Amino acid sequence: MQPLAHHSILTMLAVLLSGLIFVTACSFPEESRLSNTGHSGSQPTPASHIEYDIELGESPWPGEEAATLAITESIEQTIKSRYMDNLLALRHVHTKAHGCVLADFQVNKTLRDEHQHGIFQPSARYKAWIRFSNGGSDPTAEDKEGDGRGMAIKLMGVPGVKLLTDENYTQDFMMINHPVFFINDPQKYLSLIQARSSSSLLTRLSAPLSLGIEGSIIAAKISGKKIGNPLYSRYWSMVPYQLGSGVNRRAMKYSAKPCIQMDNTLPSARPQDPNYLRTAMQQHLSTHDACFEFLIQTRDTSTPTGAALSVEMSTSEWEESVAPFFKIATITIPKQDFDKPAQHKFCENLSYTPWHSVSEHRPLGGVNRIRKVVYSSIANLRRSMNAITPAEPTGNEFFKPDLPRDTEEAIIKRSDERDYR
Repeated sequence: MQPLAHHSILTMLAVLLSGLIFVTACSFPEESRLSNTGHSGSQPTPASHIEYDIELGESPWPGEEAATLAITESIEQTIKSRYMDNLLALRHVHTKAHGCVLADFQVNKTLRDEHQHGIFQPSARYKAWIRFSNGGSDPTAEDKEGDGRGMAIKLMGVPGVKLLTDENYTQDFMMINHPVFFINDPQKYLSLIQARSSSSLLTRLSAPLSLGIEGSIIAAKISGKKIGNPLYSRYWSMVPYQLGSGVNRRAMKYSAKPCIQMDNTLPSARPQDPNYLRTAMQQHLSTHDACFEFLIQTRDTSTPTGAALSVEMSTSEWEESVAPFFKIATITIPKQDFDKPAQHKFCENLSYTPWHSVSEHRPLGGVNRIRKVVYSSIANLRRSMNAITPAEPTGNEFFKPDLPRDTEEAIIKRSDERDYR
């Protein structure tokens, strides 16, 4: 255990990265850069630049392009130094998974007209791989410690042109168990990671000051979260996305909450099992299904209160009294044995990024723009270091249940048939 002050700084940084860098493995040219080109319509953007949807409230932050590239370079160097000597390069944050499970995503039979866009078509059904994780970068961290917790969903069998070309039939949704992020400005984020990587102890200790008062309060709330079971938590997108296309498009945020509220408090007797969140998931799914409601809230700019909801300010929550949530779909995780070495390896090689998306759900705001560059660059780096050949999942994968822990073999059944129900 590290000294308290140093540990607190690492925790804050890990939580910050947990919202910003759900690090993935997606294909993206290394020479990509941000563009300052604005546009009034939302269209699929080339992987080599970012466009801004001015009508939905997007605008570049001062120095955004340079800051994004510097952030990327800093994190790349961290990964290279952390996993030298031929160690397996893991995700930069959200490193520790509690479980990766196969699920069913069933869209409601009836939807409001304004919600019927993209994948949200009445009665549409998709298979999904869902990864639950801690937010930090230490894969050996004990689950009893406070941390942000992540839920990353990959839908499969999704038709339509995608914003990234490395996967053709997927749609990703990424969330943590807090409704807001605690930094907006790329320059502030760059200052934080530069201070954290400084050779000066005093500079490293002062790193959290880069968050400011508001950001520090939000970070403390996230880093203090302790839960009993990832299947019993509610998760939020924190940042906005597009819903629809053309003149009728609007901004949305999404959330997933358990269908039935369960006691999710940490047991009074602190768990001795450092991986008790995985154990809790195993115990539940060995005998019961798990269920989440998938919700969206949309911004109505025809009212003053709705128009005031920001796309760029990730620290600001969209109050439900102004933008209520509506149930769009039901996520069912059938009872299953997910704790298999081959399945774990398969999921650790999956690519999760909000830019695996149809254009009707295009990521919005500065945090998402940074994600596009950072995620892709670091994913390519991990793949290169681990000699991984990317393979798009189908939901038809099968893993032997009796492989020993130190065996990393999988029998993967892949089907060319796509189910677009």
